[in-house]
Amino acid sequence: MKHSPRILVWALSLLLTIPAFGQTEVVPLVGKNVVKFNLTSTALSHYAIQYEYVTNPRQSVGFGFGISPDVALPFKDNLLDQFGDDDDARRAIESTRFTKYTFTPEYRFYVGKKSAPEGFYVATFMRYTHMSMSQVYSFTTSAGKLHTPVVDGTFNGFGAGAMIGTQWLFGKTKNLALDLWIVGPFAGIMKAKFHGTDDMSDMTQQDKIDLKEDIESIEIPLWTTEATIGNNEIDVDMNGPFYGVRMLGLSFGVRF
Repeated sequence: MKHSPRILVWALSLLLTIPAFGQTEVVPLVGKNVVKFNLTSTALSHYAIQYEYVTNPRQSVGFGFGISPDVALPFKDNLLDQFGDDDDARRAIESTRFTKYTFTPEYRFYVGKKSAPEGFYVATFMRYTHMSMSQVYSFTTSAGKLHTPVVDGTFNGFGAGAMIGTQWLFGKTKNLALDLWIVGPFAGIMKAKFHGTDDMSDMTQQDKIDLKEDIESIEIPLWTTEATIGNNEIDVDMNGPFYGVRMLGLSFGVRF
């Protein structure tokens, strides 16, 4: 069995309380709604919006939704430069397509003299991620025959984190908003399933054992991988932690 780099997985709670110092500038709760569009995430073909609702002069709640619709791997050209000399890796990189959805409920506590939704804030949030993907997973049997099954996979993850940021309001009536996420780490648990079909009539039992071991040898820290090679079918179950950071994200919005 030919072994080569496999690119099957690309992924991809804190509670903070900060007291406010100084005299609070109390203003009426007008313009309690802010709808924002994330400008920076579009660079990675991820399109995200957030709705924020002010509950009192210090606090707000929000909900974010994002989608990456049927896109290629991020930094695909860089990956090809690094792994493109291997035919199996090149096929995997070039064939991978995925669609990702993110759902992010959020709580914010604003500090400083200005009232929500303006000024420096501390946020806690939860994040649910669902991703579907497809990829050519190629391998070569001991007899030298190349197999190129298309493997479909799904990822489901749930996590939580905390973030600091600042939001500016501008315009004559402060009806425009610019929201900067400074840094917001998060972590959680993710599960993944893959399924593919292929004509395996030429494969020996040892070929199937080698394929199973090849898949299960994929090293992802703290993840477990279990592969099942059946009659013309490949099934893989994976689970483990996932983590990330919301950092230097910039959103533009309208307040009303």
